[in-house]
Amino acid sequence: MISKKMKDYPFSPDISKENSFDFFRLLFAFSVFVAHFGLLTPHDTSWFPVTSGMGVGGFFIISGFLITRSYYKSKNLRDYTVKRIRRIVPAYMLIVLCCAVFLSLLSSLSLPDYFSNKDFFNYLAANVSFLNFVQPALPEVFTNNLLPYVNASLWTIKVEICLYAFVPILALCIKRKPGFLFAVLYVLSFLFIWYMDILYEASAKKIYEILSRQFFGQIRFFISGVALLFYFDWLKRQWKWLLPVACVAFSAIYFAHLQVIDFLYPFAFAVIIISSAYLFSRLKAVARFGDFSYGVYLFHFPIIQAIVHLGWFRGNPFLLFTTCFAIILLLSCLSWHLLEKRVLKRANPKTAQP
Repeated sequence: MISKKMKDYPFSPDISKENSFDFFRLLFAFSVFVAHFGLLTPHDTSWFPVTSGMGVGGFFIISGFLITRSYYKSKNLRDYTVKRIRRIVPAYMLIVLCCAVFLSLLSSLSLPDYFSNKDFFNYLAANVSFLNFVQPALPEVFTNNLLPYVNASLWTIKVEICLYAFVPILALCIKRKPGFLFAVLYVLSFLFIWYMDILYEASAKKIYEILSRQFFGQIRFFISGVALLFYFDWLKRQWKWLLPVACVAFSAIYFAHLQVIDFLYPFAFAVIIISSAYLFSRLKAVARFGDFSYGVYLFHFPIIQAIVHLGWFRGNPFLLFTTCFAIILLLSCLSWHLLEKRVLKRANPKTAQP
């Protein structure tokens, strides 16, 4: 049992719900869509300043802040676990099963051959187990596309689940001075990435580059969000000067490629996101119709792949882009209102938010 009442919070209990995290999650989901649109089609998307990597890092920062808060608000470990499962699993399983079934229509195999193919069962087993990398493709689907993968975005979901499981362990380790633990984890995450880069350069084995993006590589973003939750009162007192400094540091690293201060990138990014979410809380109006960010993230990759496969608007990048996003947004809206929101309401009738 890990229950914490409001008065026992190791951080400020006065953190307002008036924030625009939903806006930023939608922005980051859109950024991943734009990046993958450029990857899966021959059209340039460098005009959009937010990359896929930035979007994923932003997601993990927000998760560190909100999921840790959710943990301490939970009645016990079971309550916390059920809430996390209800938020992430239903829509995930929906997209996995829908792709497995409906993409049979785009396979060059006959339906009997498709549904009896071992790769079909391997795909289901791997993706239902959150191990998308084991079998990312379906039999004879998207073989003529630039990439044959069904939904390469799903790699982050297993990392997210690992981070959810990490929160209770982190809470047990936090004592009177959590800042030291946060700093150690932050540094260790960078050292892990540095070591993986060395191994990759020495061996040219892709596995090391892949490992650098997994759980230990993302801790630096997640723990930055956790740290700003614990020191939120300090952040509020300092953000008049801290936010501009963070923006300058972030710009120097991201746009000017100033590698000497590269280690500040996750924390500077976290300061920008968390501060902006509360300073510009009116941006939450963007999500007044629902929280579509998870749906956009889950649905965008196979939708782009399918439309490219069908050859729609091949010579018109604007129509291709807008058609893809319109379909993705529609499916995300349906997923939220018909599935995600309803599942969350069963867990907590007072609210549909995670």
